[in-house]
Amino acid sequence: MAAVRHRQVEANGISMHVAEAGPEDASAPAVLFVHGFPELWYSWRHQMGYLAARGYRCVAPDLRGYGGTTAPPEASSYTAFHIVGDLVALLDALRLQQVFVVGHDWGAIVSWNLCLLRPDRVRALVNLSVAFMPRRPGVKPLEYFRAAYGDEYYVCRFQEPGVEAEFTTFDLKSFFKLALTVRTVGSSSMNLRKMRAYKKEIELPSWLSEEDVSYLASVYAKTGFAGGINYYRCLDLNWELMAPWTGAKVQVPTKFIVGDGDLSYHLPGVKSYVHKGGLKRDVPMLEEVVVIKGAGHFIQQERAQEISEHIYDYIKKFETGVSTLQVSKL
Repeated sequence: MAAVRHRQVEANGISMHVAEAGPEDASAPAVLFVHGFPELWYSWRHQMGYLAARGYRCVAPDLRGYGGTTAPPEASSYTAFHIVGDLVALLDALRLQQVFVVGHDWGAIVSWNLCLLRPDRVRALVNLSVAFMPRRPGVKPLEYFRAAYGDEYYVCRFQEPGVEAEFTTFDLKSFFKLALTVRTVGSSSMNLRKMRAYKKEIELPSWLSEEDVSYLASVYAKTGFAGGINYYRCLDLNWELMAPWTGAKVQVPTKFIVGDGDLSYHLPGVKSYVHKGGLKRDVPMLEEVVVIKGAGHFIQQERAQEISEHIYDYIKKFETGVSTLQVSKL
């Protein structure tokens, strides 16, 4: 682990907690890490150490609504435009004109949207676990999930007002042990009622320590889960707002990595979309797809060394010089 520096950065009207590692020199090539749910910057600790040791400036914020970053109460404050806007403003504040981007889970969705809306800020993309999901004009996301999995599916349950209060009934360490190691798919994934009823002792895998679980539990005990849940509550709103980008391509050099045991890889149609030309059609600069045998959803932690090497092997192919952003002062 490289030494990690922490600070607050004012960006897009909110205060963002940012963890950094590696050179502080703005001329060093920079990597922006974008986490998912229920996670924090901490999910990238292994990759930050690996890349910092190789001369990369690593920047891993807590996204809007998470950890030490401002969490507006209104669900409508968590649209794709808000989250992408936060990241662009963060890059401006750090004077980083262009960065490599690495995303996972919701962070992968955010990273796809960042590349769709502001490809000029992204040198290359490595996305984990969640493939690009092109907008389907005829079907809203929640309609799709309800039809496929029913109202008990966690994405649907997260639409219910006050559902975040259910997390207060959990022992949070037990919750995170279950959430990070679960291998169930479909309607059984992230089922809060089933998770609460689970009484067996959870033996942690080698890649997850009691210290890791305690850190997540301690942060979420302070912040709650409403911020992360609000991303799910914006699914249909994002569908409406992103109408002008229907059919738009992601025009950024890309590598996609997924574990063959990842629940998102087993959603209906995903495998065929990834491997039979759909992803390449929508992401024309897709250069590589990697499926890691035996790996689950939280792949950057479960296979930390392997994922770090995959990221490095890809981004090192690109020119490392990154110009600093000149912000005019009016």
